[in-house]
Amino acid sequence: MTREVAPVLPTLAAVLALPELQRGAPLVVAAREHLDRPVRWVHVSELSDIAALLSGDELLLTTGIALPSSRGDLRRYVDGLVEVGIAGLGIELGRRYTDALPPALVAAAEARGLPLVAFRRETSFVAVTQAVHQIVVNAHLAELEASEEAHRAFTRLTLGRARPQQVVDLVAEMAGRPVVFENLVHHVIAYNTAGRDHDAVIGDWERRSRAARMRGPGAAVDVGPEPGRFGRLVLLADGADVTDVTEEEVTPRHRMLLERGATALAMGRLIDRDAQNLELQAHRTLLTELAAGLDVPHLASRLTSLGLRWKGRHVTGVVVRLPGPQGDAGELRAVASDLLDELRLRRTSGLVGPVDDERVVALVAHAAGGGDPVVDRLVERLARTGARLVVGVGSAVDDVAGSGGSVREALVVADSAVPVDPPRAVRLYDLRLRGLLHLLRGDPRLQQYVERELGALLAHDARSGERLADTLAAYCHSGGNKVRTAELCHISRPALYARLRRIGQIVDIDLADPENVLALHVALLAREVMAGQSGQPGQPSIR
Repeated sequence: MTREVAPVLPTLAAVLALPELQRGAPLVVAAREHLDRPVRWVHVSELSDIAALLSGDELLLTTGIALPSSRGDLRRYVDGLVEVGIAGLGIELGRRYTDALPPALVAAAEARGLPLVAFRRETSFVAVTQAVHQIVVNAHLAELEASEEAHRAFTRLTLGRARPQQVVDLVAEMAGRPVVFENLVHHVIAYNTAGRDHDAVIGDWERRSRAARMRGPGAAVDVGPEPGRFGRLVLLADGADVTDVTEEEVTPRHRMLLERGATALAMGRLIDRDAQNLELQAHRTLLTELAAGLDVPHLASRLTSLGLRWKGRHVTGVVVRLPGPQGDAGELRAVASDLLDELRLRRTSGLVGPVDDERVVALVAHAAGGGDPVVDRLVERLARTGARLVVGVGSAVDDVAGSGGSVREALVVADSAVPVDPPRAVRLYDLRLRGLLHLLRGDPRLQQYVERELGALLAHDARSGERLADTLAAYCHSGGNKVRTAELCHISRPALYARLRRIGQIVDIDLADPENVLALHVALLAREVMAGQSGQPGQPSIR
């Protein structure tokens, strides 16, 4: 259940800055360092034993006319107020004390850390009370409005079946702090840095989260009721160790937002009963970025935060494609769940997630030379489902910086291969010419061949911006079919004919000769392989 949210109260310093108090020429004579105390109420009393009638956080105003005279009695008067926890004591000069407050009273207040204020001019205590109480009431109203706004926002997310990332984004936006949603083994499911340094937020997250001293109530909130708890929503501080959040740094509003967010996540879990859904969603985001060839910032820390144990190991990309109409969302989730279950059964570290309407990507960490047995077990598990599918496998890499290349290589293989029954793992070298070119991609002789065949055309494109090389690639990939090439390039056939003539003139070869077209096609394929390009004509892309 969400706590009632306490208002953000004005501090004693803010109260003293009000015009109604400034007209009394206030002078802080003791405990100036404690002016940051909140003021919940203003109380006016001349009683010397008023402490028993107070409840804390009040600003007590008095003329001092009934205060005791002895040093001991003044000290006991201050002690009583401190024990109750009032915010401060204000005394108007001119009635009991003319020029200054008694040194014994000032010393006692300073010793106990009680802010003591002398008003050197006549002060309207009624005006002060009205002004401060108006601020307190407005603070209550503002918190109620903020709580209602949060309630509406999180309700919309819940009813809209929002993903965990959307919930985390809303908590971070409303709190103005970084927020992390982690699972029970301290792997990051979703996070928002709120503009802070990325590595400072989730770098080495699992270790830091386990070792964190979450002292403040509300710095971390469990997600899901016992015994079905499935994660924590964590609010981070702005210091060097962002997981070390103290109670003073977490406001009631922060606690309310965390609890609202945790409730939204738990409700989303109830709506979607797929036990692996959150983990697959978290994996999918990063795997989609890798598959699309994006430059993924902070890749190593993100992989670690998701639970991939890659240090000192090799990683291999695996893509499972469900060709044809069977590749619906249910089939994809079933394939992803099978892969994830098999990895857990074999105690193998890996990420799994669907990246589009027909493909599931896995990134598996394994010992050097141990990739084939892992992949074989995954394929055996998928074969038992009876589904018609293709399994493409990328090259193993010994650095996570190359994990995107392994995933994209597996995508090329999966999209190029045809389904077989039972399914088997297909690698790039199984792909004939493209596989051969991939194996030769570092050979200077192949590079010289590409430059000799395409150098003039690429130089022309660089100078003119015409992108004739793309037109040539479309022509080659379509098997010399000019109608299809015009469609791929979104131009008319006469415009295509003009481009082809210009290409022939630039490279000085006759495109009517099939052998010449084959030579250029090989050069284009080799260039794509060497550049690791994706999304070119005839190449797979993330749809």
